[in-house]
Amino acid sequence: MTARPTPSADATRTNLPAPSVKSAPRDKAEDSGPTILLALPQPAPAHRADLRPAFTKDVPLTLDDLRAMEQHIKALAARVSPAVVAVEVGSSSGSAVVVSADGLVFSAGHVCGAPDREVHFTFPNGKTAHGKTLGLNSETDTGLMRITDQGPWPHANLGDLKSARIGDWVLALGHPGGLDLRRSLVVRLGRIIRMDAGALQTDCTISPGDSGGPLFDMHGRVIGVHSSISTSMADNYHVAISAFYSGWDTLVKTAAPKKQTDSAPGDD
Repeated sequence: MTARPTPSADATRTNLPAPSVKSAPRDKAEDSGPTILLALPQPAPAHRADLRPAFTKDVPLTLDDLRAMEQHIKALAARVSPAVVAVEVGSSSGSAVVVSADGLVFSAGHVCGAPDREVHFTFPNGKTAHGKTLGLNSETDTGLMRITDQGPWPHANLGDLKSARIGDWVLALGHPGGLDLRRSLVVRLGRIIRMDAGALQTDCTISPGDSGGPLFDMHGRVIGVHSSISTSMADNYHVAISAFYSGWDTLVKTAAPKKQTDSAPGDD
């Protein structure tokens, strides 16, 4: 059995203080907002046999392998990037991924924080949207958010780890260093080093600001979200997508509406 990739003692979360970014005016959602539907999106089917042969080898062996990988990764990054958002929650910022057309968003729990907090989403093209935090499971570092402005929204397919193996190629997307509209979304290629049902470790270099951003398999499915980093460039930890599935009831429970209190929720 593969050992659980537990972050080392000096591992740190990868969210940041929210940057000051000028954005275009946004249309506010109606006061009532859309009905919150917390049905769990189902994983998209995928088969290992559908991957290009270069991705199933231990290492690329020929120049044709490298060219095939390059073409696939370019097309894949272009396809999934529109669903990857920068988020600002209170005084913290991080990354996230939209997983449904009506604006359900997956992120890390330490980026999301407590339910019913205001969220500012920014898409890679500079478009912005309002939203709310919905649910939190601090034990697994999973978090739910919702875009409350009218959609539909670009979104990514969810995956699973049924056919995943150590050594599989993966893409890490996010906003390292915080949101910067002067650059494109940052994409990093790597491989799975360790895995279990709830956590993944890869050599995709992630940095502060990436927290909550998606980890994609080569089918373009979200198989994790970035959680923490350590001192080594190979110590990059991600919450496995299976943690969202197995902990969905907890996330939905914490998303239940609560009465307002006199004290404001604390910022991360």
